[in-house]
Amino acid sequence: MKDIFDIVQDEIIDKLDLTVKVVSVSNIGNTFTIELCNNKWVRPNQYLNDGTHNWLITAINSVGIITATKPSGATNITKRQTLTIKAPTFMSGTKLAVNSEWLSLTNDMRNKLPLIWLLESVDEQEFGVKSSIERKSKIRVLFLDDNNPKQYLIKDYRKNVVSPMLGLKDSFVDAINKNLIFDYIESWNSKPFTRFGTENENGYLKNILDADLSGVQLDITLPIYKRKECKC
Repeated sequence: MKDIFDIVQDEIIDKLDLTVKVVSVSNIGNTFTIELCNNKWVRPNQYLNDGTHNWLITAINSVGIITATKPSGATNITKRQTLTIKAPTFMSGTKLAVNSEWLSLTNDMRNKLPLIWLLESVDEQEFGVKSSIERKSKIRVLFLDDNNPKQYLIKDYRKNVVSPMLGLKDSFVDAINKNLIFDYIESWNSKPFTRFGTENENGYLKNILDADLSGVQLDITLPIYKRKECKC
């Protein structure tokens, strides 16, 4: 039986759709205003990639219209063009293990965010030979990104970080429901938070990882079909 952490990596994370399609675009000089069919998890200070160049996203307005800067040497983005957004970093395990691995990565937050963290504790119900379902795995997943506390007010956290992480959560669920190794999932629980940390009786907020992050928690049960893996 394949480990659930490998299933999440191979069957969900690696199959996330990183493409976005341009609906409309205009520009004044090197400043481009771009409307996408679905913003997914794009956010300010990340990039749109045209296949060769990274376009820095400088702002996203209240209705999701993106402002991006054309890099030197790039050709203009056009209507109906397909662009690529940054793949999330995936980690699994305990707080101590993930934090240690997190700190060992690059210091450039843009290169290690957004983060998808599959928590260590997984409860699995297994089924016998008469069932087409191998097991149902209850997992908790966190979708996290930089909340820039020196720059953002609470409303900014929600617009610039929480909303994109809701989009990443939706893409995660969509990848599950498009994969035939899983039975179709009708419901799950999610919880957005503007600050990823713990609060004591005095109201002091302590980060869980060594970074200022916001995001979304997803609790979902994966019904996994049996697969023929015997090679004997």
